[in-house]
Amino acid sequence: MVAQRRKKVATQPEVTRSILDQIQPVGLLKTNLVMMVYGRSGTGKTAFGATFPKPILFIDTNERGTETIRQEEDVYVVRVTQWKQMTDLYDGLRNGETEVEFASVVIDQVTNLQDIGMAEVLRKNRKGADEPFSQRNWGQLGGLLKQLITDFRELSDKYNILLIAHERVYDGGDDEQEAIEPSIGARVMPSVGAFLDGAVDAIGSTFIRERWQREDKEEVRHVDYCMRIGPHAFYSTKVRRPPSAGPIPELIVNPTYQKIRDLTEGKSITRKKVRSSK
Repeated sequence: MVAQRRKKVATQPEVTRSILDQIQPVGLLKTNLVMMVYGRSGTGKTAFGATFPKPILFIDTNERGTETIRQEEDVYVVRVTQWKQMTDLYDGLRNGETEVEFASVVIDQVTNLQDIGMAEVLRKNRKGADEPFSQRNWGQLGGLLKQLITDFRELSDKYNILLIAHERVYDGGDDEQEAIEPSIGARVMPSVGAFLDGAVDAIGSTFIRERWQREDKEEVRHVDYCMRIGPHAFYSTKVRRPPSAGPIPELIVNPTYQKIRDLTEGKSITRKKVRSSK
């Protein structure tokens, strides 16, 4: 017993030295972008994902939205219908086992991924698809999703990560205060939505804006693909950037990865890139 105790004490300084050697100035850290974008169908979420650094891997959770980017080069897609396929993908990306050296990974969509997770919880609990989902099952599902989100976020040392979701209006349910002040965010279970909000560097809400402009004595209709990105009373949005960098624009017209990257690095965006919502 004494010898074992001495051996444990002898190895402790080596562990201490190794973690101390990892201390470095925060400015030297090289980080990729981890982002979540949500919105209604057809508002440009997948097209925005295609602006990320290439090659890009789109993980299609049976959304089939990649039809809109078929002409893009250096974009690859894999369709996932089972939870084990997602975990296998994570392991392969983490270990660098893919034939293509990807720069970005896009999960399209997290909303559908929740449905795949529900099927996995039912399978593990030996329940049929028509059996009720218990409170315990919801807790298990939340744990599965949070762990997978954490795992893919940790891949940001190698890849840019984009999580796409459908839009959902939360009315607060039985919470009287939240019922008065609804919020709009990703269409996933509330606990996972709150976890997602804190797990990413930026959150964008996509929408289409219609405007009319007079041209050659006629009113011409224009459609802008926009993304809410600045602080909002109801929409879940954010950009992590240096406090000294100034205010974040309310929205971005024709959003791209580079525009979001510029914001996270404390840079400003030209007027041609940003327009007021008014």
